[in-house]
Amino acid sequence: MARWTDRLRALLRRDEPGVDPDGFGQSLADDLRFLHRFRRCRRRAVTWRTPTAAERAAIDGDPVIGRFGDDTVALAQVDGRRWIVRDRVWHGWPDPPEFAFFAVEPDGTIWAGADFDRWPAAWRRP
Repeated sequence: MARWTDRLRALLRRDEPGVDPDGFGQSLADDLRFLHRFRRCRRRAVTWRTPTAAERAAIDGDPVIGRFGDDTVALAQVDGRRWIVRDRVWHGWPDPPEFAFFAVEPDGTIWAGADFDRWPAAWRRP
């Protein structure tokens, strides 16, 4: 899969001038990689916790993650990554799904990101 997505990324690269990147600046290959990673993440048993006020403020102030969702509702540390779930006040068609998920590396790189409506069965809500 990784070899296929790397080839697809090279094919669909957005390095041409005049092409505006989307909100993340990712390519179609990155979208597919995030989807694949989220599918793996939602199968893991995770006990989430409620974020502190300082953690909420830090996530709200993040230039990328802060734009997705209105409130941080859950945090977890899994495999050295910080998992974040944000809730949206306005959701459902034609608006985006209710929740936004991010898995962030210790250096701040977003390892996975996805939107979802139903809380995965393996996850325990805070």
